[in-house]
Amino acid sequence: MMGEVVLNIEGLVFGHKAPLVSQPVDISASAGDFICLVGRNGTGKTTMLSTLIGVKKPLAGHISICGVPLDRISAREKSRYISFVPSKVEAVLNMRIRDLIAVGRSPYTNIFDRRTKADEAIIEDFIQKFGLSDIAASMITEVSDGERQKAMICRAMVQQTPVILLDEPTAFLDFFAKRKLLSDLKKIASEENRCIIFSCHDLEIAAKYCSHIWLLDDRKLESVTVDEFLNGGYFSKYQ
Repeated sequence: MMGEVVLNIEGLVFGHKAPLVSQPVDISASAGDFICLVGRNGTGKTTMLSTLIGVKKPLAGHISICGVPLDRISAREKSRYISFVPSKVEAVLNMRIRDLIAVGRSPYTNIFDRRTKADEAIIEDFIQKFGLSDIAASMITEVSDGERQKAMICRAMVQQTPVILLDEPTAFLDFFAKRKLLSDLKKIASEENRCIIFSCHDLEIAAKYCSHIWLLDDRKLESVTVDEFLNGGYFSKYQ
């Protein structure tokens, strides 16, 4: 349901051995939200995303997805709750783009990874939406970094989790491809009630499409509206 809280963060402290925030983070995100995580290099954007996905353990606090504590969700079940695409995707040998995207349906298949007609329809639908039909039969090593990144994002969409985290999804794309990708993701978030959180350095483009902005700066996380970000002095600070 649009507006329903799907990600709840309470008293979160994240970092490596030392905290990257000076005060615990209390924030939530809802179905349909398209949130841009903003912060200078080294402020902890990737570390925060890695903590939200469960790759890194929080130093303190709690994370829940759809009301279920993250630390109580098994690895297999977690792939039905939350998906993540890192900023750098390494090429994997001997796999075609379509097969990579199809992996997103694995949480819903049986032990033999047999996909139903419904699974195949979901895969094909997102391949079309992301404009990957022409390279679907190509090997991962044969495509550009930008195409490979789009395929990984497409795989996350095929996974159909309520929460989707993307670390620098526009990093390898040109200006027009960035606009198209963010427009597509905003549409998916709205029409399919997905909560999509992405980090991005292209603030002018991101602000055009996102619904909220999370600012990670001065060792604290703050949530602001796009209007507050553009007109409240934040935008010039991060340029």
